[in-house]
Amino acid sequence: MMAFNPHDREMSRDRGQVLFRYRPDQTFDHAGGFIAQVRQYAPDDTYDGPALDREYLVGQAMRLVRRWRLEGKAAGGDERAPEFPSDAPLAASHYQIVIPGKVFCRVWPRVVRCAKAGCGRVWEAPEPRHGQDWPPPCPTCGNLGGNRQLQFVLAHQCGELQPLKPPGKCGRGHTAFRLNDRVSRFKDFRWECLDCGMSLNVQGFCPNTAGCTWPNKAMVPLLHTAGSAYVPQGLSLVNVMTQDAALSTTRPGYVVATLARWLGECSEDDYDRLMSASAGPAVPQEILDSIDAMEQAGLTEQAEALRRRFVPVDLDRLSGAVTKILGYDPVQDPRGPDLAASLSTYQRVLHLDRLLLDRLADQARTPARKALYDTYPAVLHRAGFDPTRTCLLGDFPVTYLAVGYSRAGFGPAEADLVPYRGRVTRGAPATTLLYAHPSTTEALLFALDPDRVRRWMYANRLADPSEISSATDLRRWFATRLDPRTGQVPDFPADIDERHPDWPVHQLFSLLHTLAHQTLRALAVDSGYSETSLSEHLFPYELAFAVHPNGGRGESSIGALRTVLEQNLDAVVNRAVDNDTCLYDPNCMTANRGADHGCLLLPETACQCWNRHLSRWHLYGSPEGTTVGYWDPALASGSIT
Repeated sequence: MMAFNPHDREMSRDRGQVLFRYRPDQTFDHAGGFIAQVRQYAPDDTYDGPALDREYLVGQAMRLVRRWRLEGKAAGGDERAPEFPSDAPLAASHYQIVIPGKVFCRVWPRVVRCAKAGCGRVWEAPEPRHGQDWPPPCPTCGNLGGNRQLQFVLAHQCGELQPLKPPGKCGRGHTAFRLNDRVSRFKDFRWECLDCGMSLNVQGFCPNTAGCTWPNKAMVPLLHTAGSAYVPQGLSLVNVMTQDAALSTTRPGYVVATLARWLGECSEDDYDRLMSASAGPAVPQEILDSIDAMEQAGLTEQAEALRRRFVPVDLDRLSGAVTKILGYDPVQDPRGPDLAASLSTYQRVLHLDRLLLDRLADQARTPARKALYDTYPAVLHRAGFDPTRTCLLGDFPVTYLAVGYSRAGFGPAEADLVPYRGRVTRGAPATTLLYAHPSTTEALLFALDPDRVRRWMYANRLADPSEISSATDLRRWFATRLDPRTGQVPDFPADIDERHPDWPVHQLFSLLHTLAHQTLRALAVDSGYSETSLSEHLFPYELAFAVHPNGGRGESSIGALRTVLEQNLDAVVNRAVDNDTCLYDPNCMTANRGADHGCLLLPETACQCWNRHLSRWHLYGSPEGTTVGYWDPALASGSIT
């Protein structure tokens, strides 16, 4: 028992902790000695960072909602994100980005249990008031000391949450009850009448008659802090552009230049000149008309001089070359800007402070450290990574975007995705709120060896040397087959097999994703982070991935990944390669293609692909020997081609 103070200052938290533990409608144990429920956030008026690209953030959130809907329907369910805006043309206008600064909460649930051993009555108390003793005295025995809120709640898959309140009355009309929870299972809990001892089941049914489409209306009793009582659903986005930078990426020159350089169709000098022209004002139409008139009049030298001055690179020629490779116009087709944006994310990452292996060796303080660093390239080569691109990234920009939550289930086959709704300002219409947390951290970047990838594809009959004879050919092959419009989660059919035309590109993406999971699992052992505190980010078109702390989700260890690079990167990589078993083998390897909770599957906070497109067959080969593993020693040595 204590005096209630709604302005308790002991709950100061940073934004990362807030977005992990204190989201709207989430319950938590307040430092003031009571259970509270977050009602809403207030925007952070003191945030002075750059304005993030709203269109990109909203687009990524809508992709997650769309994916949730598709997964739910594929599992035989109905609409599993019913409160989110539909995919109408103006759907994006219904979203609002908020960077939270303050948290508002209330005491909830107000169901209280008497602490007196001979009583134990459970009742619903009134709202606490500032300065009053709360919880109040027991209405049956008058006991005041030690009374506490009941920690159990009722949750439903549609997102409904109710307090675990006692029945209105027993069969004999009595209204005072205690809860018998001295059992090991929720289904054995019983309400016991204090007057006659009658025992009643603990149960509740979803009151959401308008929006709930689940056939089973029975609610699940849970501890209010249980993992399934409130499941945050969101995205970790890397290197989100500012609004100003995002505007430049929509220009045709930016899209064409980015794609042409990546596909090997223009030099670095041409790329720089084209980007400078793209960032500047558009070439006046009268200049372009003058060039055409000079060429038609035979004044080719004068036209070329004018072209070099005002049109330094032939954008039409480059666009035509890119179109020939990709099979679509990079400016007119939406795949072009999406692919350019994906490539740009990786290129901007490379402009961060990077600690490459050669620089690490140069900075070695002792001969023993220098000798250790000299072994790293061979260890990485054994694992099929490119030592020249493996590095530590400092000030790695990560924006965590909180999209919604679910209850009594972790995925769309189990529960609805529930949005955050509210008004950012008084008098404004209700919108769907997205909460953003921009931060910087560190990351380890790994890139696959393109020569090993090509040999792996040859060995598994996914491609032949006439299609991909070089690293440039591999980039072109991947770009024409992996649709950039689906973001980080390709939309492959659930039942895809070798008869499907997308099977080769599915296998290559799966290889990259599997390597990311296997490396993250090994890294969690030696970095000081747990698997729940690390996230992957795939750069599919670069055949690379980064592993980074996932933005304040509970653990923080500044410099931990640098320590890994400096002290035991070899142990991490060797652990990943050598850890070829699963708790559930041999069934996992045969029935699940080597992807189970005992091996590749990661917590939902760590995987951006919902644990899809994974198989240990890609790494170690199939049990029947029909698939060659990426880590097959013969493939590593080049004896398999």
